[in-house]
Amino acid sequence: MMRVRGQPALILKLLVYFAVLTSACQSTLKEKDSSSPNRIVLIDAAGLEVNLERPAQRIISLVPSATQTLEALGVSHKLIGRTDFDVEDWASDIPSVGGGLEPNFEKIIALKPDLVVRFAGEQDPNTRSRLDDFGIAHLSISPDRLTDLYKSILLLGKATGAEVVAASIILSIKEDLVDLQQWTSEKPRLQVAYILGGSPPWVAGPGTYIDEILGIAGAQNVFSDLGFLYGSVSPEQMRSRIIDVVLISDNAQFDHKLTPEARVEKIGKALEFPGPNLAQTAKQIAHILHQYQL
Repeated sequence: MMRVRGQPALILKLLVYFAVLTSACQSTLKEKDSSSPNRIVLIDAAGLEVNLERPAQRIISLVPSATQTLEALGVSHKLIGRTDFDVEDWASDIPSVGGGLEPNFEKIIALKPDLVVRFAGEQDPNTRSRLDDFGIAHLSISPDRLTDLYKSILLLGKATGAEVVAASIILSIKEDLVDLQQWTSEKPRLQVAYILGGSPPWVAGPGTYIDEILGIAGAQNVFSDLGFLYGSVSPEQMRSRIIDVVLISDNAQFDHKLTPEARVEKIGKALEFPGPNLAQTAKQIAHILHQYQL
C-alpha cells in the first residue's frame, strides 16, 4: 500500500483508528449490559432492534456485499445460504435461495437459519414481514454510501463475534482510500459517467458510494446533479454532458454512439458490490483513469 506523507495525513489516520475503535467498544459495552453474557443487541440500518442469544451460527445472506464481508471476517463457514448473484468460487457449494429481493422462502425455512441478512428499504417489504411471521431473526443493511458500508461491516462483525476483525477491515479501507485520494488530488479531474446497464442507460447519481468512489479515484461524476440515487437518463442527457470517460461493466450494455468523444472502459461489476474490496476497486478505477500504480 502506498504510504501517505505529511503530518495532516498521519493525524487523519489516527482519528480514523480511534473512531472505529471507540464505536466497537461502545457496542461491546452495550452487549455486555444484556441479561445473557452472550446476548447481542444490534440496531440495524432500518432502525430496528435485533436480538441474538449468541453470535449467529447459521446465516443466510441476501446481500452479495454482505456475503463478501462475511468471508473477509473469517466466518464464511457460518454461511448456509446465499443468492444467485454470489458467484465467487468459494461460495459455489453454498445453497442459493434465489434473488436478494423476494427470495425463495421455502428454501430459507428448510435451511433453518438463526440470522438472515437482508436489504433495508421499501423495495422488498415482503421479506421482512415473512421473516417476522416465521420467527426468523433478520438484520438489514443499506449499502448507499461509504458510511453505510462501514456500518454494515461493523454490524456483521458484531452479529458474528468478529467485531475486532471488522474494525480492522474498516480501518484498512479508510487508510487505502485516504492514500488514494491524496495521490489523485494532484491529477486532472476527469468527467466520468458510470453506467450500470439498461437502455436508456441507468446511472449512479449523488449521495451514492459510487459517486464517492469516483471522486476519490480522481473523477467528477457527470451525473452528480441528478435528483435521485440511481435511475435512467435519456440519450439527450447523455449527449448534453461533457464526458471524458464512460465506465461500464459490460460492453454490450452501452451504445458508444451516445458519447462519441469519450473513452469507454469496461471495468467489470466489482463496483456494484460495495464490500470489503471496495478500496481495491477504487484503485483499479484510478489506474484506468490516471495510470495509478496498483
